[in-house]
Amino acid sequence: MRVLVTGASGFVGRAVIAVLNSRGFDAIGVSRIERSSLGGAAMRVLSDPGNAAEVRELLSHVKPQVIMHLAGVTSAPTNRALYDANVVFAANLMDVALTMAHQPRVLLAGSAAEYGPVPTELLPVREDFACRPNTLYGASKLAQTNHAFIAAERGLSLVIARLFNPIGPGMPKSLALGNFAHQIAQMDARGDVLTTGDLDVVRDFMDVRIAAELLVELALKGTSHLEVVNVCTGSGRRLLDLTSRLVEISGVPVRLQRDDARRGNSNVRAFVGDPSRLKSMGLDPDGSDMDAVLKAILQDARDEIRAT
Repeated sequence: MRVLVTGASGFVGRAVIAVLNSRGFDAIGVSRIERSSLGGAAMRVLSDPGNAAEVRELLSHVKPQVIMHLAGVTSAPTNRALYDANVVFAANLMDVALTMAHQPRVLLAGSAAEYGPVPTELLPVREDFACRPNTLYGASKLAQTNHAFIAAERGLSLVIARLFNPIGPGMPKSLALGNFAHQIAQMDARGDVLTTGDLDVVRDFMDVRIAAELLVELALKGTSHLEVVNVCTGSGRRLLDLTSRLVEISGVPVRLQRDDARRGNSNVRAFVGDPSRLKSMGLDPDGSDMDAVLKAILQDARDEIRAT
């Protein structure tokens, strides 16, 4: 089976490519720049995802049976750039897929940010919660979802995978644990101060490798109607607890220092997803070994520091 993966060079994309390769699929990644290969997957260049003609040429050449659309950005210099990356690209993919003689199955990577603030009494949040995003990123991802509903009405087989908080080796430094690991990796045996933002928040963290397995399974499960599925565990973990454990695993003396200027994409105190729909499809989101994940994040950061 031929699977086209956009955002293949990203954090989640690399994990998905690894899963596809391990299962023997013909995985083809998409990048804006020329790359020889990525984890054994062939690569194709799409220099302008906003150009529908270029998207059409790509799909006509590759003829994928499945498209896993993982490309996107959490921030951009302008609103237009954000929507070009998170909405227009997806809309072009769906429009072209609808014109193909053999329409591919399409998975779109959504985000928990689409929900916006959820009252504590309604957590863990279900897919039928009325979305009211309070960030530009969340609004753009919800716009992608709305385009998917239109494409599904026109007959395209689609699934929206609403990702919560995947973590693991290779995670970007723009994410809290990735940033903390890189700070620690630059310390010597004497240790140092680890600068953080507010750690007293609860999130639904999941090993990115488990998330990737679930995304592949969702991409392969054909349905006659659009499914929106939370990719989450249903269990909340305090960021402070994970950060403290990361420090313990590092083996160096570290003092935490809060900087209120460091803010994430959300000021929500607790956010946890309901995985009931995922489980009803026979998919198991459990099994994240957080100690093993944190060790892998730190080792990856140390390897990167040594290589520079």
